[in-house]
Amino acid sequence: DYVQNLRYKLQKRVRRLNSSEWRVFHYVLKQFWGFLLDQPIFSGMIQELDSKKSLVSEDVDKIINDKQALVFNTEKENTLASYSILKKCAESDDDSIERSIAFRYSNESNTNAALDSFKDLFVEPFYEYLDENLDDSGYILSLLLKYKHKCEWFGKEELYNLWSENTQKGEKLLALKFYEYLYDNGIEFYIEPSSASGEADLVSAQSSNDRLIADAKIFNPEKSKGKTYIIEGFRQIYDYTLDFNQPSGYLVIFKTSEEELKFTFANYSQQTPFVQHNSKTIFFIVIDLFQHSQPASKRGKLKSVEITEGELWKKS
Repeated sequence: DYVQNLRYKLQKRVRRLNSSEWRVFHYVLKQFWGFLLDQPIFSGMIQELDSKKSLVSEDVDKIINDKQALVFNTEKENTLASYSILKKCAESDDDSIERSIAFRYSNESNTNAALDSFKDLFVEPFYEYLDENLDDSGYILSLLLKYKHKCEWFGKEELYNLWSENTQKGEKLLALKFYEYLYDNGIEFYIEPSSASGEADLVSAQSSNDRLIADAKIFNPEKSKGKTYIIEGFRQIYDYTLDFNQPSGYLVIFKTSEEELKFTFANYSQQTPFVQHNSKTIFFIVIDLFQHSQPASKRGKLKSVEITEGELWKKS
């Protein structure tokens, strides 16, 4: 029901976008983009696309900046290009950018008729991707982001106490809560299946080719679970993506210490850091469970632990 309701909202906004004439199209596109970013599932799909956009970035630059009319040979490239072009248009202050691109692809002299070509070439493929992936495991990242928000907004104290009352088993207990959430959202999985590199915390048993590879880790330097522990967790996830031949992995980090965890990565989309290596993409989802004993005005200077991409590669 939730997915169908979201699909209905998406369809309404796409119809509005496709029916907009050239004078308002740019602003309706901005509103449409804002709607997508406000929905955890669509935001997660966008992040997945953003992590792969480098495959078409040169061609997209030629379309936007060099005024070329390029076409793409594969559906994957076309979807990535459609996403990238719509994103650049939605973020642009130039309200004629879509019309400029449209006239390169159309022989029409009428502006609205030319804009229809832009909609067919870029809006429709992107919409089809979003619609199809609502029922696919491609929205896993958005489910994880929703879980992060659920924990931090509604279950922070309960989950922190679950960990603090038994720190030896706290990581496993929090992981079980995470698995329960996935189960409630229709994700079937095996817990700790064996692979060549050991035992991943979770590998989904989805019928599609895209499986969820996830590990849950605690971040708490005082409990010997600091930077090195998180870097080791990344290496484990990366190895599991190789073992199970999957393009993506997810490191879910429960932060139970006052120290902030800062990732200095080249790729940082929609507040979710990720790294790419050897055609694998690893996302880092930090869930802040720490319970401050003092109000914000009395906490003093912020403490943080920084992890760079270079530190990850040294470990791998």
